[in-house]
Amino acid sequence: MQRLAATEDLTGVEWRDTNWLERVGGFQNQQTVLDYFALSPFWDRQCNNQVLAMQTQYNDLRQPYEATIQALRKMTGVEFAIVHEQPPVWVIQKRYRRGPAEDDVNPIATYYITGANVYQSPTIYSVIANRLVLLFFHKT
Repeated sequence: MQRLAATEDLTGVEWRDTNWLERVGGFQNQQTVLDYFALSPFWDRQCNNQVLAMQTQYNDLRQPYEATIQALRKMTGVEFAIVHEQPPVWVIQKRYRRGPAEDDVNPIATYYITGANVYQSPTIYSVIANRLVLLFFHKT
């Protein structure tokens, strides 16, 4: 099995671009959510989503979001996908795709957008470790 690349810990970063959101009229659909996320420091410029965007940027044939999802399933490597949508909150997963099935992915990191703000979610390990440190700190 291929080893997954580590993702930089940016859990302390909050990013937003309200000018961009105003210019495009807010989040219209899942594609505009990912377009917005792609502007953030959390985006991996080597991901499969970026490869597909580069392939269609000059030919005015930008694919509908559903076609992009189907194209991503034919690729292997790092991709971003919206895994939960309940406006004004979207959850985006960075994951490694191994094959074409929907569950042929290994999660790498999770991000969320609330309003115009984008954050990296902490890992469950870091949450538990932090809670344990606080528990021991308050016991002494």
